[in-house]
Amino acid sequence: ANIWQGQFPKVNTAEDGYTWTSPVDAYPPQNKFGLKGMIGNVWEWVDDWWTTQHSTEPLVNPRGPPTGTEKTKKGGSFLCHKSFCYRYRSSARHQNTPDSGTSNNGFRCARSIEA
Repeated sequence: ANIWQGQFPKVNTAEDGYTWTSPVDAYPPQNKFGLKGMIGNVWEWVDDWWTTQHSTEPLVNPRGPPTGTEKTKKGGSFLCHKSFCYRYRSSARHQNTPDSGTSNNGFRCARSIEA
């Protein structure tokens, strides 16, 4: 995963080969579906509004609240480091306002496939 290596925030040693963002295919698939770049690199905006209230019941494709002030993003970024933002995993969640624009936020284009 493309994450910060070295002394955060002063020196990124780029041991993973990248100082900033990396191409989505820079690393091998990270799961049985062949998906790449699911952790690190950039936080991925998702459609859900941010909430800290979650069901304890098992859900399929859970949705966030219908409205809100901040959107959910997931997966961590190249700015994540164990001393600052220890969230580089696909289940990691964080929030930002929809009008935020930074070099460590992005989105994923995806489509459904026939089973």
